[in-house]
Amino acid sequence: MVGATLRLTSCVALFAILISGCTAAKLDEAAWQDKRLSGVWPQSPERPRIKILQVIRGAQDIVDASSGVVRKVFDYVTGNREDFIDFYTPQCIAADGNGLIYITDPSIGIIHKYNLAARGVEYIFQAGSRRLVSPVGVVLDADGNLYVTDAQLAAVFKYGSDGAFLAELDGKGKLRRPAGITIKSNGDKLVADALENKVFIFGKDDIYKGELAGADFTDKFNRPTYLAVDKLDNVYVTDTMNFTVRVFDATGKYVRSQGQIGDVPGSFARPKGLALDSENNLYVMDSIFANFQIFNQQGQLLLYVGQEGSLPGEFMLPSGIFIDQNDRIYVSDTFNHRIQIYQYLKEKVQK
Repeated sequence: MVGATLRLTSCVALFAILISGCTAAKLDEAAWQDKRLSGVWPQSPERPRIKILQVIRGAQDIVDASSGVVRKVFDYVTGNREDFIDFYTPQCIAADGNGLIYITDPSIGIIHKYNLAARGVEYIFQAGSRRLVSPVGVVLDADGNLYVTDAQLAAVFKYGSDGAFLAELDGKGKLRRPAGITIKSNGDKLVADALENKVFIFGKDDIYKGELAGADFTDKFNRPTYLAVDKLDNVYVTDTMNFTVRVFDATGKYVRSQGQIGDVPGSFARPKGLALDSENNLYVMDSIFANFQIFNQQGQLLLYVGQEGSLPGEFMLPSGIFIDQNDRIYVSDTFNHRIQIYQYLKEKVQK
C-alpha cells in the first residue's frame, strides 16, 4: 500500500470531482454511536464520564461500497488494484463537529479527509507544486480554512475550505521542524517547532509575529510538540522531553506547568497530544502509557482512559487528540493504524 501511495501524482482536483458531496451534509446525532461498542469510563458503579463511539480503521469503514467511487479513482491514478489508502501512522486530527475529519499521516505524506455524513473520503498530498513529505499538525480556522505543518519541508501550508491550496506561510527562515499547530480566538496561529525548541506565532493575516515565551518563562522548551488553546485563550504546550505541559495565559505570560516524569497516574512518560473539553478539563495523550489523562484546571487528575492493546478503548503508541464543540474526543491510535472517537458525558444540571 505504501508503494502505491508514493506513486500518486498531482490529482487533488480529480479527487474533488469524482468524490462528491463531501462538505455539505451533517451527521445525524444518533449515527455517531456504533451500536456494537459500549465501553465507558470509569466502570460501574461510578458514574460514566467517557464513552466510546466509533473505531475507524480506514476508508472502508466510511465509504458507501456500492458507489465504487474510490476504487475507480485509485485504479486510474495508481494503475493497480488497491481500493483505499489506509491509515499508516495517523497523528494529528482536526474536525468540524459535523462529521468532517482531517487526519495527518506523516509516514506516507498524506492528509486523510473523511466525511462521516456524506460517507466520502478525499486525500490531500500536494501544496501547490510541492508534494507533502511529513504533514504533522493540522487545524481549522473559523472560516473552514485548513492549516498544515510539514516537519520535513519545514513549512506551514494553508488550504481553503474547498481543499484548494492557498499559500505557504512565511516563517522568516525560522522554522526547522514544525509540529503541532493551534489557533486562538483572535486568529493568531501558534506553531510548535521541535528542533528550534520554540513556539512561533503567525497573525490572523498569516504574517509572522514572533515567539510565545517571554522573559517570565525562565525554563527552556525541550522538544515542544503539540498545542491547544482553551476558551479563554490560554495556551497549552506539550514540552515532551521535559515531560510536562506548559501553560501560558492569553497575553503569553507563563502561568504553570502540569505534570512531571513518572510512572504513576498524573505523571507522564511521553506526553503528546493536548485538548480541552467544554468544561476546560485538560486531556493529555501519553504514547508510552497508551492512555489519555484528564485534569481539571487545578491540576487534579480526574480520570485516565485506555491501556496498551488493540481492542476498542485500547491504544498502541497513540499521539494526537482533538475535542470538538460537542465534546466528542478524537484520538489517533497511531500504531494500531486507526482513529477512535469518544464522547465526554457532562453532568446534567438539575432544574
